Amino acid sequence: MDEKERLKKHLEYLCSFDKLTGEPEALLAVNYLIQTLKEDGISCHTEKFDAYLSNPIHSHLVIDGEEIPSRPRSFSESTSKPLHVPVIYDHGTREAVSLVEQKAFLETVSGKLVLGYGYDERYAKLLEQYGAAGWVQIWTSGETQIHEDTVSPVWGTPDMDSSLFQLKMPVLAVSKPVGERILEKLEQYQQDGKILYADLESQVDTGVKQVELPIAEIPGKSEDFVLLSCHYDTWYRGAFDNCTADALALELARYFKDRSDQLQYSLRIAWWPGHSNGRYMGSTWYCDHHFDELYHHCIAHVNLDLLGSKGAGHTLAIRTAGLEGDKWLQEQIAAVDPEADLVIGRIGRGADQSFWGVEIPYHINPRYEARKECRTSDAPGPGVSWWHTIEDTFDKIDFDGLMRDGEVVRSLLEGLLTNAALPVDFEGYFHTWNRYLEPLKASEEHRMAIEEIQSLFEAVMTRCQELDTPVISESHLMDHNRLCRLVGGVLGRLMHSSGSAYEQDTSFAYGPLQLLSASAKLIARTAQQTGICFTTLHLYGRETVW
Repeated sequence: MDEKERLKKHLEYLCSFDKLTGEPEALLAVNYLIQTLKEDGISCHTEKFDAYLSNPIHSHLVIDGEEIPSRPRSFSESTSKPLHVPVIYDHGTREAVSLVEQKAFLETVSGKLVLGYGYDERYAKLLEQYGAAGWVQIWTSGETQIHEDTVSPVWGTPDMDSSLFQLKMPVLAVSKPVGERILEKLEQYQQDGKILYADLESQVDTGVKQVELPIAEIPGKSEDFVLLSCHYDTWYRGAFDNCTADALALELARYFKDRSDQLQYSLRIAWWPGHSNGRYMGSTWYCDHHFDELYHHCIAHVNLDLLGSKGAGHTLAIRTAGLEGDKWLQEQIAAVDPEADLVIGRIGRGADQSFWGVEIPYHINPRYEARKECRTSDAPGPGVSWWHTIEDTFDKIDFDGLMRDGEVVRSLLEGLLTNAALPVDFEGYFHTWNRYLEPLKASEEHRMAIEEIQSLFEAVMTRCQELDTPVISESHLMDHNRLCRLVGGVLGRLMHSSGSAYEQDTSFAYGPLQLLSASAKLIARTAQQTGICFTTLHLYGRETVW
């Protein structure tokens, strides 16, 4: 049986049942992964632990006598009794408004059900803070499906402090066509001088359940290792999110096990639970419980998500922390898909990127996607309407596309695993981050601070280039790798996180240099003094990172 047939065999089984973490069906997937690994002679085990999970059960929304199709959000609050509340719309979720206008609107939401586009967790907390009765999220693209998702601001399982951030307000989702029909009705009511009311009930099952995390090990010459990861839990059947990646990881384990004598580094594969209904709690738990091992021995994290879907084009998007350099990535891809429309960008906030604190120097997330003009949805990845829906089934898999995904991932892994010298482009790394720093000069104070950071950063990069002599001996190799791990690990953490190395940042969507970006935006928008005060204190409390 060749690789393609084995992938089909894996996926016919994995796509035949739902796999929500904490539910009995999810353990069927774990058992299959472990059984397959053992049959292939691969060392493997599972780790068991308790996790805080949240499953959307049911929502009932009636507006002006019409029952509205909706779904509750994971980690939103259940209603203890039916709500009968007025409906209000936030124009600021669709068009730019000033901070003054935003605050004026927020002061009107108390006791009301807010209609608004998007899915920003920070916005949900603002509505809760101002006393809103709930939020109905309107999806931003025109498909009729409702996509499951979470609204938790906490990354991973909450601790005693972050548990206070958990949302205490119901949040429902509706499709864009349905949402805009409600908005038309609301506008008509307002023109007639009437108040539009909604009746709302929502049930979300949130609590602690035991979960399992499968791990596979393929030893190389060094105990240092590359971490390959994907999540095995799914919304519904979850064919391309994320059964395809799970099956591909099984085949990659088999491939590298047969070539373990060629590996300079070991390969560890993790299948995360709780990505969907636990807000990345599996990868977060693993980081916490294997912190020292990851800090001292993990050289790279390659994450697989949203692979092999119909609708994905020939645009290969590789999101990375950037240390390896574009040239290295281009060489790995040219070896397997020289015609790929390669787009290299910086890695974002999502997809189990839970490892900034352990200072792993390389983070890579590859997948084929559709170009923006070819997408049928604003959903991530290939931009298809069945993401996070009951329609993500076996028939949505493009097996030729999945094989192409596999070749790309295999080439990237071989580049990391079979070469003793770690890849690096110090000059390119500096220029990449300089492009993020330059737009932050929003005021004279910011300009001076950013220029100081740029000067220090350039000095570090220049010194790195001076120290990084050609690898002609074992001692040179050790020095080269130590320098790569130090620079990539430390700067990666500073660029992509803002808090302690031992804690996760919030799950709010933000790009690199979060605090500097937030501070610059507040100045540019002439924010109220309280916002500037809060952000400045937060920033200067962490100024030692520079």
